[in-house]
Amino acid sequence: MTANDYRPRLVLGIDPGLTGAVAGLAPDHRVELLEDLPTVARGSGRVRRELDAAGLAHLLRPIAGDVRLAVVEQVASRPGQGVASVFSLGHTAGAICGVLAALGIPLVLVPPTAWKKAVGVPAGSDKDMGRTIAARFHPDLNLSRKRDHNMADALLLARYALTMRSAA
Repeated sequence: MTANDYRPRLVLGIDPGLTGAVAGLAPDHRVELLEDLPTVARGSGRVRRELDAAGLAHLLRPIAGDVRLAVVEQVASRPGQGVASVFSLGHTAGAICGVLAALGIPLVLVPPTAWKKAVGVPAGSDKDMGRTIAARFHPDLNLSRKRDHNMADALLLARYALTMRSAA
């Protein structure tokens, strides 16, 4: 096998946000990576958390050469969402895209409606439905905690990535 014959094999799904997650799947849907996004405390006085971009780069750097595509959920504001939380989510998503770009990992932003429809999550369903569907695809994983919905979404985003033409 020559260097030109080598073909990256992993796809990533990233559910952005401070409680988000990243999942890596092989072409046979085997889970190669499943982690919460790393965060760090910032500020003095009132401490707040934000994405640890260096921590994310550290997590992804060892596999970056094997990743052919990352699918990141496209974030947008929702009615009733506060300005600070919208800004935080946008900042986190931007930092994720920056880390991926710095590591040379191609990325695609996908609206939630598109990837959810493609992997069978019914429109308007709650977060538990995503956990249920991800658990069906990956029965060996324990996604039983409410907070595991972010890991489930990351897994489903990675599954969506496997269906994309650019990932083939």
